[in-house]
Amino acid sequence: MKFEVPLQDLATATATAARFAERRANLPVLGAILLSAENGRLVLRATNLECGVELSVPAKVASTGVAAVPATTLAGFLNNARGKSVSAELKGEVFKVETESSSASIKTLPHDDFPLLPRVSADQSFSAKAADLVRAIRSVAYCASLSAIKPELQSVLMYGEAGKLTTVATDSFRLAEKTVPLKGGGSVPHMLIPARNAAELMRVLENVSGDVEVYYNEHQLSTQAGEVYYTSRLLDGAFPNYRQIIPKDFSTEAVVLREEMAGALKSLSVFADKFAQVSLALEPSKKAMMLSSRNPDVGEQVSTVKATIEGDQVSVSFNGRYLADSLQAIVGESVRLHSNGPGKAMLIKDASDASFLYLAMPMNR
Repeated sequence: MKFEVPLQDLATATATAARFAERRANLPVLGAILLSAENGRLVLRATNLECGVELSVPAKVASTGVAAVPATTLAGFLNNARGKSVSAELKGEVFKVETESSSASIKTLPHDDFPLLPRVSADQSFSAKAADLVRAIRSVAYCASLSAIKPELQSVLMYGEAGKLTTVATDSFRLAEKTVPLKGGGSVPHMLIPARNAAELMRVLENVSGDVEVYYNEHQLSTQAGEVYYTSRLLDGAFPNYRQIIPKDFSTEAVVLREEMAGALKSLSVFADKFAQVSLALEPSKKAMMLSSRNPDVGEQVSTVKATIEGDQVSVSFNGRYLADSLQAIVGESVRLHSNGPGKAMLIKDASDASFLYLAMPMNR
């Protein structure tokens, strides 16, 4: 194997591939990037067996070949290298790489054990704008559970119906749902994408313009975005019937400015206790939302946010971080809050966009 490739192209592709390498795997080759020089291009593959990626960059290939190079080592060298191009050659078990300013010799791993990336057939697929799919994942993924007790809650639910693609995630304490347009209408069955894999799919698509075609079967999902092929396994499980817990009617509704609410929550975090507890009171008579936090070791703070309120006065305590998280997916100027009183979940929406909703459970303390 011997090739030359633009340094920036290789550094960018290697950085992407390195995110998929599994550093603590029982199979050492999973911590490597498989490099294949062939037909005027260099192909990079990496996988952690949960998800994988294949990238292709143009290259001047003097001789073809395959090498499994430790991902962390190669990415670290290229990230600090300088110059316009990089030349590389495999000599025995050593991968020699050189730029204008530096060179390195990296010991390779046996590449025969490197697993193949699964290829999902084109029998079942859906199409959406790449930007919409990124927005759909970003709007909900942070709500996925961090606990492995219920694997289905460590995932992002994705499904499509009536021309809309819906994503949902929950950790039982809060829930987020986002809908985006689905190209060509139709429907998509419920798919559970591991949250970590969904985040990688989002990052793969962030710099993609136009539409993206997503292929799926019972166990796998994949997409081709330019020169990047991505694949992920799907979880086998049942996501909770979340629709039945979303209230339809409310005793109190309020509208506040997003920036004012975000600023107040950020300031209150300084005084929050170890549970990040924030008390939220909607007071129609004062046309205000009162937010307060208290920490016996630090002090306390009360912030007032102007609000348009209809209905009853209500006071509820929440995890302040959960309230702040809800605002990251809201792009409009105003936030709509819906409550049914103490002890009840609060529904949070973008006042100007019905495609996103967030449900936060109260703190019973």
